[in-house]
Amino acid sequence: MADLFFNVQWLIEAFHFFAWNPMKRYTQRLMGLLSFIALSLPFDAFGFNPRQEDRLIPLTASDGATLPIRLWGQQNSPARIILGIHGFSDYARGFAHLLPVLDLSGQSLLIAFDQRGFGENPSRGQWAGIDRMLADFHDVLLFITERYPGRPIHVIGESMGAALLLISMHHPKTEGFFSVATPSSTSQPSGSNRPRAVIMQSVLLAPAVWGWSTMPWYQTVSLKLLAQLLPDLRLSSKNAKRLGVRPTDDPAVAEHLAKDPFMLRDIPVSMIAGLTELMTAASLQMPKPGHRSLVMIGTHDEVIPPTAYCEWLNRQQPSASSRWFVQQEGFHMLTRQKRAETILAGLQDFLNQQAASPTQAQLPTKELQC
Repeated sequence: MADLFFNVQWLIEAFHFFAWNPMKRYTQRLMGLLSFIALSLPFDAFGFNPRQEDRLIPLTASDGATLPIRLWGQQNSPARIILGIHGFSDYARGFAHLLPVLDLSGQSLLIAFDQRGFGENPSRGQWAGIDRMLADFHDVLLFITERYPGRPIHVIGESMGAALLLISMHHPKTEGFFSVATPSSTSQPSGSNRPRAVIMQSVLLAPAVWGWSTMPWYQTVSLKLLAQLLPDLRLSSKNAKRLGVRPTDDPAVAEHLAKDPFMLRDIPVSMIAGLTELMTAASLQMPKPGHRSLVMIGTHDEVIPPTAYCEWLNRQQPSASSRWFVQQEGFHMLTRQKRAETILAGLQDFLNQQAASPTQAQLPTKELQC
């Protein structure tokens, strides 16, 4: 996700118009992920080598398009399902490293899907829009309902995926899947005797809540102008190589992703503008009241600025069912950084419905220095 908006730097170099120092710092944040994806770092990825999926299923979505769904772990009769929603430029394999840590008993099934426009999706490089992304998430939940009726689902959304998860908690098409008490309290799909897929709890990792209102005016003007005039203009990650912004401090992770052919590197302006709309919509929401949620943020996030997190936190009152954890010096890719052990331990405790002592119920405005 961290490569969100490198278009501003491109504008500086192309038009020599907005060229002052304050803008450059914002630009570096926006170009972060592409800079590390584009680099070929002098490290071997021995420390980060997640295995490929056990099974790849082409799911036919409600509009006839194909969604690649990837499965790891217990497929026959899983005790629970962990569903991953990936971030911008990433794809489903971004969750492959989690299963060995979160499923010590070998009874869980990890499912993740390449969102439309990313990974091996046929529409790679095209922004689908919020409504279509929600419909795809809905289709995946119906797929789980059909294959694994009654199995509890635990959703993990990262960055853009966490933003989509926030929106889906409140959208009429998907809000009914989120448990606020027990599975028996949720409604069933009309005309079906099968128990609906129930999302028991949700984890939001570094949620992308950087809306229009938190961006500097020169950034919003340039992005909106390009989106209108040159929506198909593709901006290459090669332009970001010299920037020092890092979504992770783990060189093995950076090397692994730099070699992954399915990471999206050349981004059309239309996708960047669409992502901004998604983040803006997400920034207006908090985790669903009554639904057990965990939000994890790092103070060393070089992608989503602290002003975006603070505006989001100050906008609404949180639900009592939400837990918060701020990792000091944590990077944007919380589960793929050198300090990931603490994050993974917190995820394990939360998904096992343990106390997860490092978390708190209060909004972490103090920890983020809001």
